[in-house]
Amino acid sequence: MITPSPFTSSLQSAFGNRLWRLCMPVLTSVLLLVLLAALSFNILSALRAFVNGESLWSKAQKDAVAELRRYAIDGDAARYQRFQAHLSIPQGDRAARLAIDRGGVDGGLAEAGFAAGANHPDDIGGMIWLYRYFNRAPHVAQAVYFWEQGDLLIDRLTALGASVHAVRRQQALPPAQQVAITAELERLENAFGPIEEGFSSALGRASRLTLQLLSSAIVLVALGLLCMTCVLLARLMRQTERSQHDLAVSEERLRLGFHATKCGLWDWNIVSNEVFYSPWIYDLLEYEERDIALRDRHFIEMIHPDDRAATLAAGRAHIVHRAPYDIEFRLRTVRGRYLWVRVRAEAVRDARGRAVRMAGSIFDISSLKAAERDAFIAHELAAVTLAAIADAVIRTDLDGRVDYCNAVAEKLLGLSAAQICGQPLASVCQVVEDSLSASPVDLVGGILAGQIPLHENANLYLLRADRSMVAVDASTAAVRDQSGNSFGAVVVLHDVSAERQHAAELTYQARHDALTGLVNRREFERQLAALLALPAAGKCRHALMYVDLDQLKIVNDSGGHAAGDQLIRQLGALLKQSLRAGDVLARLGGDEFGVILNDCSAEQAATVAEALRELIFDTRFIWEGKSYATGLSIGLITQVEQFACLNEILKVADAACFMAKEKGRNRVHCYRTDDHDLSLRHREIEWVARIREALDGDRFCLYAQRIVPTSADDSGNRHFELLLRMIDADGGLIAPMSFIPAAERYNLMPKIDRWVVGAAFAMLAESFSRGASAARVTCAINLSGASLADEDFLDFILQRQHQHRIALSSICFEITETAAIANLPKAVEFIASLRALGCRFSLDDFGAGMASFGYLKHLPVDFLKIDGSFVKDMLDNPIDHAMVEAINQIGHVMGKKTIAEFVENDVIFERLKCIGVDYAQGYGIGRPEPFHALLLAEAMPPPTPLQHRAFIVPKHAAALQDAEG
Repeated sequence: MITPSPFTSSLQSAFGNRLWRLCMPVLTSVLLLVLLAALSFNILSALRAFVNGESLWSKAQKDAVAELRRYAIDGDAARYQRFQAHLSIPQGDRAARLAIDRGGVDGGLAEAGFAAGANHPDDIGGMIWLYRYFNRAPHVAQAVYFWEQGDLLIDRLTALGASVHAVRRQQALPPAQQVAITAELERLENAFGPIEEGFSSALGRASRLTLQLLSSAIVLVALGLLCMTCVLLARLMRQTERSQHDLAVSEERLRLGFHATKCGLWDWNIVSNEVFYSPWIYDLLEYEERDIALRDRHFIEMIHPDDRAATLAAGRAHIVHRAPYDIEFRLRTVRGRYLWVRVRAEAVRDARGRAVRMAGSIFDISSLKAAERDAFIAHELAAVTLAAIADAVIRTDLDGRVDYCNAVAEKLLGLSAAQICGQPLASVCQVVEDSLSASPVDLVGGILAGQIPLHENANLYLLRADRSMVAVDASTAAVRDQSGNSFGAVVVLHDVSAERQHAAELTYQARHDALTGLVNRREFERQLAALLALPAAGKCRHALMYVDLDQLKIVNDSGGHAAGDQLIRQLGALLKQSLRAGDVLARLGGDEFGVILNDCSAEQAATVAEALRELIFDTRFIWEGKSYATGLSIGLITQVEQFACLNEILKVADAACFMAKEKGRNRVHCYRTDDHDLSLRHREIEWVARIREALDGDRFCLYAQRIVPTSADDSGNRHFELLLRMIDADGGLIAPMSFIPAAERYNLMPKIDRWVVGAAFAMLAESFSRGASAARVTCAINLSGASLADEDFLDFILQRQHQHRIALSSICFEITETAAIANLPKAVEFIASLRALGCRFSLDDFGAGMASFGYLKHLPVDFLKIDGSFVKDMLDNPIDHAMVEAINQIGHVMGKKTIAEFVENDVIFERLKCIGVDYAQGYGIGRPEPFHALLLAEAMPPPTPLQHRAFIVPKHAAALQDAEG
């Protein structure tokens, strides 16, 4: 707890005496009020006991009358005994009253009487007290009168009972006498009623009157007490305010004095272990007085652990040995900060010399300690930094003489500090520019003259004492005093030899291939772009080769990638040895190389390319005892001046190299402006981009061509083949032969086939949902050989079929004879899986291949489509006619339906009908038309426009039909 100061204690003692004198009247009033309350309680409790006794008296009287009435009739002795027992209750109450009336000489008789009257033992004392002291009170006296009258009736009832008992002991009562006794008992009961009621009423009035009187007395006393209290409190408050004002003024003076000196006062009672702290100390430590009492133990715990032992030792030394107590230590605040304080104190001792109190002051010296620490740290940091910095630091005076250098400077200059200090900077630190003349640089002359340094971050070299040179960066700065006047300079030299070497290595790595050490693609393109940026006359005698290794995949598959890397390294070295000094050889990536033939005519370029090809072809690569043949496919451009763009020339060179591979590998393909094959290759590459854009933008649509039966037996069914069209950016249609070859070459057919299957299934599902009969429709969809080889394509078809819930019996997939034979096992498995689900298959372009009949028995197809090259000329060419007949006959023998393509007129249709071909397809039957229009023509409701882009009719559809015709 916190004890008050001596001055405060004296004020409080005087204030306590005055308070006691003022409070004595209040305490007297309170005591009187308590006595009144106790008296009220006792009187009301006694009245309640008498009311309860009256009820017992009344009940006993009634029970006695009832027992006597029955006893008079049946003469049962037990009833008479109970009659006497009931009468003992009112008789006991009368005995108690009579005992009190006689002067209370024997209080035991009154207690025994009330106890015989069945009153509760706890109430007997109050009943005796009330009757003894208040029996003459008006209402109590009236109740006593009714009590005495009741006792007279009890005497009559007792006498009547005795007479009845005396007769019954001799004989039974005659009926007339029984009637008389009964009548007497009724008169007694009627007499008891008013007496009991009067007794109760008198007691009730007494209780109410007593309650009113006592309540009024209590209220009056309470009001008087309240008024007295208010007067006393007002007087006390005036005195308190004066005392507090005096105390506040005194404490304010004391507080201001302590705050001005950043000092706080504390007073420790050693005997009771109570401590007083002035408010400044609480403010310093960020405590609130109501939050915590700073006892000695708590205060010790706030001392920094490193200072705690010394602080306690100083305190013990002062208390025991009277040593001066003046110590500095750190104190923790509420927020966890530590403050430096200085504490001075003096112990107060008793007569025997024991320390009983200890008082002192606390000074905040944190700012002083912080200043000392900052000065020390600044000095130490400067010394340690200069000694430990990785750069050479040299300081000079105004004359340019060295007065300080760190250890790094000694090592860098190759001189000791004794050799350096005191010498002119230029004599011990010779710095030159990176030039052939190696002109010296004055590092500090301009700085000392007030000029801006000119050599920061320049390409400088330090000439050391042993005449070796070290690449350095130099920075200089003036050292100034508080007035801004320079009194010296500082030079910092940084050894950048490793950085410059590392930068050179990074530059080399950024421009060269890590595997071969040749120029990489980025550097090759940079040099080629610089070449193309020359005027046309400056680049007309340069050539470009795009080189591709032919056998790298075989080497990788057989010997691993380590073998492939070794092959690339060896061939790169051979190519570099075989080129001229001014030529540029680069590895572009993987197994591709690029060569720039500088100042080389077309004839020379062709000769160099052929020589390189022969060199590599004649080289055998040996790996782990195995020999591998090597070769080069080279695309050559001899007229570099034709190209102004880097991307264009690289694209053409790559295409020329591809043509070399296409034509059999291990050859040179020289680009010419009239190169048809290369132009076709260019167009296919362009089509690839357009196909991808069309797939991403959903710019395809479906057309369909009818397939009709040659006989009327099958006229109820509808059979058609779906045909794909691309929609260009202007909304026009593009025929499939314009983009399908490029899609097949660049493996885009699986994506196109998936688009067709998804669109067709969605349109058919919509048509079937609108009432079209799935049993009457056969929709033929062409599949590429790449889709047959795709292991996931079957799952895609089944997923779309489940999504759109269409019957696969309406689908007929068409595969070409070439694609089926190229992937025969997969084709057979694919066909068998879907035919098991009801799907049908057609073998397209049958007869165009050389082995058609040999493979036909292995393919479980439902339709044979006779190649149109036989059908269109069958009227004029007997061989074509015979081929159509043979294919039709073999197909029927194998249980397959036949379809003739390219039926262009009715004459061919009639001849096919005579031969027995089952179906016909061609412009003579019907031209291709939009798929949704065909559905309308077959009385199938069209799908909604939002279903798919396949439903959109391009604006140039009619023009495309004319072109196809």
